[in-house]
Amino acid sequence: MPSTPPNTDIAQSTKKVPLLGMVTGLVGGTSFGLITPISPLANEAGISPLTITIIRFVLGTVLMAIILGVARGSFRVPRDKWLPLSLMGLLIFTVTVFYLSAVVYIPVSLAAILFYTYPIIVTIIDPLLQRRMPSLAQFALSLLAFTGIAIAMGPSINDLDWRGIGFVALASLSISGTLIISRKVVSDVTNLTIVFYVNIIALLLSVPYLWISNGFVMSGIIDGMLVGSMSGFHFAAIIAGLYLLATLAQINTVRFVGPSRTAMFFNIEPVVTILAAVVILSETLTTPQFTGSLCVLSAVVISCYRPVRV
Repeated sequence: MPSTPPNTDIAQSTKKVPLLGMVTGLVGGTSFGLITPISPLANEAGISPLTITIIRFVLGTVLMAIILGVARGSFRVPRDKWLPLSLMGLLIFTVTVFYLSAVVYIPVSLAAILFYTYPIIVTIIDPLLQRRMPSLAQFALSLLAFTGIAIAMGPSINDLDWRGIGFVALASLSISGTLIISRKVVSDVTNLTIVFYVNIIALLLSVPYLWISNGFVMSGIIDGMLVGSMSGFHFAAIIAGLYLLATLAQINTVRFVGPSRTAMFFNIEPVVTILAAVVILSETLTTPQFTGSLCVLSAVVISCYRPVRV
């Protein structure tokens, strides 16, 4: 009677990280990272962060509808997927609201560091929801990446405010929830359809919020439609395009490698932001930024070679 190899169960429950999963994860993190250094240019041109938010949801909805129509894609969503899909839209909306609220009370660098606790959260929570123990190795890599981000961003703890800490904690939990819930949707709904409905839901939630908060500024948009030079509208359109690319890449990465590994790949976002700020905004790359970025990239590269649990 032939014996069963002792590692059969392990081999069946893991797989190599697909190359396409790596690519979409890195593309998504890079796209998100480019948004931050471009945003100040839009703000200087007269468009507020909240206005940029609604523009990206509007353009996202319209563009996805056009692509789905031209490609004759399906707008259909199975009945049992509407709840998680709606929750994804709600959580994407709340990420923006909570994060923008946080930076009112605490420095942006501190908010960014606390926000990037979400890969650690996903690494712990997602496996537990799958009824298995979290990977200690993956947790250690997430912790290494978080440490690198903390070093690179150079936090200031002199102006701590519990309201800012609370808001950024909610933002981190919201993005964690988005990644975890998306696992339940990607298997039955196409990427384009997911992004289309998520944008509609987020847009419907954004309009009353922007109206109440008086955060919608039209001057930069109107100027952008009347002149041919780079204006607030053009920068907002670029940000919207990067946001769409990043969202599509994020959903696709979850499809290939799951929420935990997706969160790890998206750790490169602040590294890209730092490097882009050097190029776009002529900022100087400091030693802590270089050291921290090296830690993050090391964690991401090692994670690429670790098998994914399936």
